[in-house]
Amino acid sequence: MTTGDIDFTTAVISLALALGLSFGISALYTATYQGVSYLKGFAQTLALSGLASAAVMLCVGDSIARGIGIFGAVNLVQVRSTVKDTRDLMFVFITLAVGVASGVGAWGIALTATGLFTLAVLLQTMTDFGARRGVSAVLRLRVKMSQLEGLPQVLAKHTSRAMLSNSRALADDATEQTWQLRISGGAEQTTLLTALQALGAADVSLLLQDDSLEV
Repeated sequence: MTTGDIDFTTAVISLALALGLSFGISALYTATYQGVSYLKGFAQTLALSGLASAAVMLCVGDSIARGIGIFGAVNLVQVRSTVKDTRDLMFVFITLAVGVASGVGAWGIALTATGLFTLAVLLQTMTDFGARRGVSAVLRLRVKMSQLEGLPQVLAKHTSRAMLSNSRALADDATEQTWQLRISGGAEQTTLLTALQALGAADVSLLLQDDSLEV
């Protein structure tokens, strides 16, 4: 690509490469998504954003005036969209970066970045990278004042972490408490509930929380 002029063959290769890599990244996103709020439109946007960024870079070239003009035009378009998951944001970044690399003729960088990103995402998915052992839970129960002494021992025995988050005194010499817990597995949950019933706790409820979801 020459300064001020766009070689047509180079431009076509750059745009085609950006589009192909963007579609590949979008397919990777769809295949490895593990949340509950998947958006088809977001995946389609990923597939096209690389082409858009490559086209912008081809139009700008080495011209500062073109860059300022495109920047001003983009500012006229107000896009109000919130990316809730930081993982989705990384897919946006890599797609735009690949498009930019393709647009400036750095095809090797575009291919290498896409390959390494794909490898990293697949590795994270297969190994469940970043996940913690066990599940978080919220325990709500009502106990008599005479039973409070034994409650911490029961929780310490059947959980890896127990933190009192709320306590409220009731009229019938009882206390209503809420605990934040960390439990190792399903069998331990059943054992915990059995131990709480043996202690004499009433109105026991255990709400499990998925650490991969933001609530």
